[in-house]
Amino acid sequence: MVGCNVKGETDDFQKQIMCTYTQETDGLSVDCSGLDLHSIPDFCNSNTTIDHSIPPSEIINLDLSYNAISSIVQNPFHCLFSLRVLNLKNNKITFSNYNESLFAPLASLRQLNLKNNRDGFFNSIVLAELQSLEVLRMDASSENQFGEPFAFLKSLHTLDLSGRTGKCYLWHIKNTTFENLIYLKVLNLSSCKIKNIDNGTFSLFQNLTELYLSYNQELGFQALQNITFNLKNTKIERLYLDNIRCFMGPGTTLCREHLAELSQTSIKELNLAGNRLEWMEMGVLKNLPESLENFSLAYNRLSTGMYSFEYSFLAGLKEIDLSHQLNPPSIITKVFQACNENQDEHICSTEYVSDPFIKSEQFENKPGLILTFTFPPKLEVLLWESSRLYGRLMSFGIKTASLRSIYMRNNIWYNWIGPLYGFENVTTVDLSMNFCNNLSTEFFTYFLNVRRLNMSGNYLGKSLSLDLTGGTFKNQLNLELLDLSSNGIEILHTDIFANASNINHLILNGNRLYKWDVKIDHMWNMTFLDLSDNRLTSFEPTAIQNLEYLFNNGNPNLTVDLANNRLSCSCKNIKFLIWLVSFKSHFKNFENYTCLEDSSPLQQSLDMLITDCKSFLLWYIVGSISGTLVMSLTVSYLIYKNRWKIRYIRYIANKKLRGYHRLQSCSDGDFEFDAYVSYSTEDLSFVKNEMIPNIEEQSDIRLAIMQRDMEPCGDHATNIMDYISRSKRTVCVVSKNYLESDWQDYELNMARMEGISSRKSLKFVYLILMPDVCQSKYPRKARDFIKKGCFIEYPDDPLGNMVFWETLKKEIQKDMLLASVL
Repeated sequence: MVGCNVKGETDDFQKQIMCTYTQETDGLSVDCSGLDLHSIPDFCNSNTTIDHSIPPSEIINLDLSYNAISSIVQNPFHCLFSLRVLNLKNNKITFSNYNESLFAPLASLRQLNLKNNRDGFFNSIVLAELQSLEVLRMDASSENQFGEPFAFLKSLHTLDLSGRTGKCYLWHIKNTTFENLIYLKVLNLSSCKIKNIDNGTFSLFQNLTELYLSYNQELGFQALQNITFNLKNTKIERLYLDNIRCFMGPGTTLCREHLAELSQTSIKELNLAGNRLEWMEMGVLKNLPESLENFSLAYNRLSTGMYSFEYSFLAGLKEIDLSHQLNPPSIITKVFQACNENQDEHICSTEYVSDPFIKSEQFENKPGLILTFTFPPKLEVLLWESSRLYGRLMSFGIKTASLRSIYMRNNIWYNWIGPLYGFENVTTVDLSMNFCNNLSTEFFTYFLNVRRLNMSGNYLGKSLSLDLTGGTFKNQLNLELLDLSSNGIEILHTDIFANASNINHLILNGNRLYKWDVKIDHMWNMTFLDLSDNRLTSFEPTAIQNLEYLFNNGNPNLTVDLANNRLSCSCKNIKFLIWLVSFKSHFKNFENYTCLEDSSPLQQSLDMLITDCKSFLLWYIVGSISGTLVMSLTVSYLIYKNRWKIRYIRYIANKKLRGYHRLQSCSDGDFEFDAYVSYSTEDLSFVKNEMIPNIEEQSDIRLAIMQRDMEPCGDHATNIMDYISRSKRTVCVVSKNYLESDWQDYELNMARMEGISSRKSLKFVYLILMPDVCQSKYPRKARDFIKKGCFIEYPDDPLGNMVFWETLKKEIQKDMLLASVL
């Protein structure tokens, strides 16, 4: 932001210095609003510009609103030929004193706001030169004439004369009032004190898409036919007719003739709110066009009638607002209202409807027929708030597949029993502030896709405290936001949200919770947990573990609010307090947390507690650490010492789970192989060129060779154990390469465990010690086999080879029971 110079008197000049400008992508935006300026800054005079580098040709947006500008002299706009947006609202300019030269230089101007100036009257010729103008916001009075100069504004598509943002007094809209503005698309005449409108006034706007006539309270329904006449000749999409009747008066009725002309339009949004509407003639709703998507009947007095059956005929309706029924205006409005609406001369007829809106239907998973309400087929949003709806929500169904959002807050649905059918696609439900004191665990059974559920401001504490297994939310797998605030909840059981794993906002503030041990560690998406304004003094250990787990492994932005609880600052609670401080970045407004005992800041009290409880805390910490350390070391030692036994037991357990049973006999016929050969891949040539020719080819001994016999699929470690268990003996070719290999270490130890546990003898394993091992001390990992004599040294000598192979064959063929005896 940079200050910009302006021309004027000394005091004005100082104020103009406060103007700011912002560099946009295609030019400069200058903001001089609210500076109490009395004249328009002259950006064309470089002698009075603080920053001479500001070229007026680059200014595209100029805001001079909320000042005290009363006159425009020497045309300060003459150099602003690139200006697109000019805002002069809320000043003191009398536009009736100016002619066409005022805005003539602004050839590029697209938006102009002249609202709330000294008078609402001006010469039409003032705007005649603004042929690029698209949006015009101005005041209007009964003296205004939108004369022939407006016909040149062919780019003008939006005219805002609303009295809600300015001054508008148009008592009578004639057929000729806007005859020079036929290119308009948006016309805002809300709150313009209009009482009469000529028949078909708006039909001349062939491009009209939006028409605002709200808050013209004296129009009444009598004017509806004139307003809607021949709107079929326009492109009308949005029609706002809310509050076109006085606030006070008897209930009103909407007849077919009132809106008959709309049946041939393509209107998408219709607003009839705030019209004391109590009843509708049969056919009103049925005759509305299928293009209607948004329909507001809020702030009326609608009673149940036969016309209600016709809502289902609104084939294209996506959103309907029935909120705020039977809500009378304030006493001030009653006393000070000065309103005299046109008397409605239409008389509605009475007919009976043959198409049922309510019927009985069969639902899946529900035996028998249940009461079913037929909704418009494309309805997505139902708003029915603050309408004094009273009663119990028993079991019923709705017939629609498109409904997504239901807002029924602030009614008197005091008992939710259900289950409700047909709500499978609903994603948002607001049932807050309904005085409900009983919630059945079956009520939300078929709300399968609900993501936002607001039940705040009820009395559900007792019902929820009785839910031990999470039945209330058992099917809410997609639930993201759950608001249970202000429900008088004292306790929630651990598993109440067991199935609602997708929650990211859990709101429980304003209850009476004194204990918190609800399981939430499965809520990986949790972003905000609101437990403020409860009675919590501490957290249960499980709650601490849950939260710490989420802090470290879940959403790093998880925030918990514990404000206005009864946090106890005592030695007994010091562990919780220390934990709280260690994760204080996750607790909202932690610096404002206070202690129950003396209302002092929690952080300050904790510092004092650490000193006061030091001796106890020190021994507790030392004892805990020592105990944990001793236990950890003991467990680690036992695990390491028995690591191979543990792995072997795990293998056996897995085999049993898959239905495998070990053979108990040790006779030769029970094994597929006579010996499993364990060797390093670097010693494969020895196995291929020496063992196989001298043992397999010279006898009937069958060897299990990894590279030859083992299947390529499956887990390698499991395959090794399978072949060891399927072999009568295990022969290990022990070389330096063998001793350095992790897989061969695994094979040797698993063979050892097989021998000890299943074959009851270490002689199940037989070692061939290669020359590079024999030249040094025997390896430590094989000493128990060597002590038992379960080895033979490979001579690597042609003379000794024959004896070696004969000895090895005899050893392999030796019966295990005999070997164990020997």
